[in-house]
Amino acid sequence: MSRLGRAAALSCCLLCLLGGASARAAEDEAAPLFRPDAIYAIDLQLPPASFKTLEDEPEVEYVEGTFSIAASDGSPDGVGPFSPPRMVGIRLKGGGGSFRALKDEKAAFKIKFNFENSKGEKGKKFLGLKKLTLNNMVQDASMLHETMAYEAFRALGVPAPRTGYANVYVNGVNYGVHLNVETYDDVSLPRHFASTQHLYEADAPGTDVRTGEQDSFEIDEGDPPATDLEVLIAAANDAVGDWSNGMAGVADLEEMARMWAVERYIGHWDGYAGVVEPVAPPVRPNNYYLHSEDSGLFSMLPWGTDQTWGMDVEFDEPSGGLLFNECLADASCDELYVEALRETQGAVAGLDLDAQAGCLAELLAPWQALEGADRREFDAEQIAEGVDEADEFLAARPDELSDWLETQPGAGEGAAVGPPAPCTLPSPPPPARSDSHTDATPPAPRQIVLSPAAHLKLLRFAVSGRRLRTVLDVDLPGVVRETATTAGKGGDSRVCSARRSVGAPGKVILGCALGKVARQRLHDGRLALDLILRFVPKTGAPESYAGHFDLPRRPPSS
Repeated sequence: MSRLGRAAALSCCLLCLLGGASARAAEDEAAPLFRPDAIYAIDLQLPPASFKTLEDEPEVEYVEGTFSIAASDGSPDGVGPFSPPRMVGIRLKGGGGSFRALKDEKAAFKIKFNFENSKGEKGKKFLGLKKLTLNNMVQDASMLHETMAYEAFRALGVPAPRTGYANVYVNGVNYGVHLNVETYDDVSLPRHFASTQHLYEADAPGTDVRTGEQDSFEIDEGDPPATDLEVLIAAANDAVGDWSNGMAGVADLEEMARMWAVERYIGHWDGYAGVVEPVAPPVRPNNYYLHSEDSGLFSMLPWGTDQTWGMDVEFDEPSGGLLFNECLADASCDELYVEALRETQGAVAGLDLDAQAGCLAELLAPWQALEGADRREFDAEQIAEGVDEADEFLAARPDELSDWLETQPGAGEGAAVGPPAPCTLPSPPPPARSDSHTDATPPAPRQIVLSPAAHLKLLRFAVSGRRLRTVLDVDLPGVVRETATTAGKGGDSRVCSARRSVGAPGKVILGCALGKVARQRLHDGRLALDLILRFVPKTGAPESYAGHFDLPRRPPSS
């Protein structure tokens, strides 16, 4: 089928949905909007009064506008006809780091379909939805983080939103690629829960289940009073007896442990189990929801995952979240958390996210190129760097978790790997293999010679797939950092870097993902690297070690 044919077919399908569903239609009418391998075009029209209100009062609630949508065949040239405009409510979205103004920046939006205007006219649901959440992704150069993060949560059975992509226009002006994130409400929650008593939003950074702070939460679903939340807070702060026993019947600790395990694995430093910052008032935990069923049992839901897949958050470091910290200190709950990390390792590996990232990056590229210079947050080079950084994190994280799990009870137990998630975009073919080099095992690199080391010894260095793998023996607690650079026409450039905390003397494994340039050099000839290892012990002065070595020619893996 031609590009225009595909666009027409997709548009026809969408318009059939918009025209009303028959009794035989699928229950989840909105599912096509939450396909990450498809991009829709959304046109928002704001009358002058509404535009000025959002410009002058960006925190105002919804103003009146219209909404239209069109399908595409995946490319900007393949956009089909737009649906008839419908009256909606439109508001701006974003926190301290992601908010952008409407007039001359890449604003984010919330769309309310059952909005009631000043004339008393009320809109109807759209494909069964009450709202759309359109994130501007201005804190994620790759524009992939949220899609991959929520897929990882869902793979662990954590209720998490689906995502899709949309190119947004406002009064005919291109506002760029946005992420369509499924909204937590009484439309989506029944897909995960048998009942909903309340949905509480941690509406401000630092909101937590501390005694007397129940009013810090915003009730998004359900009616006051928040008696169930008060019960949860009382149990979480009860210092008498076994903590996990006291939480039984109030919190689904297995579900929460899985959520925290995924947060830590993907480096969600701004989530519930995120990193601690010594500031007052506290800014962690952040970006989460609490859901209670009619029985009063609470689960935790993730949110705000744009700044992920980049920071090596330690798996067992206490965080800003009271529940997470208490879990680590409780033997039964800590066991649940460690087991959840084992499940995470296998489940995320089965998603084949690095391949999906390549597919999505290819899909988004022509749309990203159309973003106007006045609203564009990232140029093509920055986007490519963001994708590479996420790819490096994806490559290194499994080894980092394996190293940590080796120190835990039950080490060596394998986790089941699920089936790979589909990616409908064609992946680029691998570079052609050389007929002159077909060895299954590549030759080892030349032995590196390090300067004398008092507390660090190199045991092994090798190339594994697309990563450098360094095995060290460290005899003091501290932090080891590895940086590899290579010479180029414009001077030295970083090939990769890694970091590992050392809690006790012993073997340390560093996994360091090679960038595209380095992999190509390995394929074409050889790769000359300068390696710097910096060791910062908990007590004593920092020490640095350097060495130069050559990696021999290595064909790409099949």
